[in-house]
Amino acid sequence: MTDPRADVVGCYHVAGKAEFFPARYDELERQAVGMARVLQSFSFAPGSVILTVSSVGEVAQFAAFEKAIQITGHYGTNAEASMFDAGRVESICRQFAPVGVFGVTQATLEGLKMFGHDPERVFGGRTVWARPDAHEGLSRVAGIDLRRIVVLGPAIAFDCGEGGLHFASRDWALAAGDTLKLSSRMPRITPLDGVDTGVEGRVSTMPCACGSRDLTITLGVKA
Repeated sequence: MTDPRADVVGCYHVAGKAEFFPARYDELERQAVGMARVLQSFSFAPGSVILTVSSVGEVAQFAAFEKAIQITGHYGTNAEASMFDAGRVESICRQFAPVGVFGVTQATLEGLKMFGHDPERVFGGRTVWARPDAHEGLSRVAGIDLRRIVVLGPAIAFDCGEGGLHFASRDWALAAGDTLKLSSRMPRITPLDGVDTGVEGRVSTMPCACGSRDLTITLGVKA
């Protein structure tokens, strides 16, 4: 029988409305195993540092990735996805030399500008997974290995080293329509059925060159 006690409570948004999402550590760790396979496709040196940029409310989405960092033998650190914590992003990049920065937002870029930091100097030479609102701006910055991350309600999808946008398809099912709808596949403390992610795309069942078994998403294309 499913243990009803939550270890963390995060949230996700549907049409701009916040929905609470209780989760257990075993659920997050289960997702982390697949995320670790995707992360390994980058062949980062053992013991490298990876910076995660997220909000407090996104714990259910990003805690699994932070566990994947540990599984792959790397060190994780984090900063808040806000303008006012952009100075911390710059400081971590300068002092700890992370090989990757995961989850950069437009607010992060605006904060760097506000504090007088050049994104090319902060992110240059690193793999940067940018959210859709920051991706276009960073695409004009030289010296970055730019990748994508997309929030899918209480889940996330992110690019592997071969450019495949993977999601934890062992745990989640995505149904295509006008936008992708998310449902849980495995037992969860908070089962979901048809949550509107607000993301337009379709799921591909073609194997990815990175070797991950998790399915990929093609954005902006309807089924």
